[in-house]
Amino acid sequence: MLGRLLTVAYDGTRYCGFQFQINGLTVQEVLEDALGAIEKRSLRVKGASRTDSGVHAIGQRVFFISSRDLPDKAYLMGCNALLPPDVAVLGVSRVPEDFNPRLTAGKIYRYTVRSAPVRDPLHVNSQWTVYRRLDVEAMRRAARQLVGTHDFSAFQAADCERENAVRTVLRLEIQQRGEHIDFLVAGTAFLKNMVRIMVGTLVDVGTGRFSPDEVSGILQGRDRTAAGQTAPAAGLCLMNVFYPGDAQCACLREGPWPDWNHETT
Repeated sequence: MLGRLLTVAYDGTRYCGFQFQINGLTVQEVLEDALGAIEKRSLRVKGASRTDSGVHAIGQRVFFISSRDLPDKAYLMGCNALLPPDVAVLGVSRVPEDFNPRLTAGKIYRYTVRSAPVRDPLHVNSQWTVYRRLDVEAMRRAARQLVGTHDFSAFQAADCERENAVRTVLRLEIQQRGEHIDFLVAGTAFLKNMVRIMVGTLVDVGTGRFSPDEVSGILQGRDRTAAGQTAPAAGLCLMNVFYPGDAQCACLREGPWPDWNHETT
């Protein structure tokens, strides 16, 4: 038996998230079907992030135990031959059998907002169009208050089942590319809808609904109803998952962000 770690990309538009659900198709399900055909048995995979319905990824990490001593290329080529067009395996590596893809993972998400008077129909599934001009500098001032270790109760979904809402945001930066505004968020673990609520609140700062200084009070108040809207799932993408020792792991706190070759917008 061998531990294998896949790097997986997917367009999450038609999926009910990554993790298996009874009521809809998930990325986990199609991966298990493909791997099961290669392994000639049923198996379970475990993702580093349980991305929600409609959320995308270009750097999801997925662990499974293989029973066949096939070369990594066999899983790479075999999976991509069997997977639907909106899911792809980008890489395969070997890891210990007891590897936990979530335990020591650092994650980077990118949320893309398009500030424009008209939507872009070619990218409607990979960005959130806000039909107003946004104050980017105000959003940046507000974003700085969310970096660090805090109780993020105000930034979790109402049905989030986590008992402890303390999380650490290692880095949060806002980059503008013309009418596109990217929110890059790095951390070790996130609550349900946490990144989307953070982005929704920051956009509310950008429109003037909140002042930048109000975000600190929202954070300290721990009241979800006091925070901003939940940004739509379409704009969110899991860009990368890093583990201790990875060459680019330092970017979680400082330095240049990785040079992602696979763009979703």
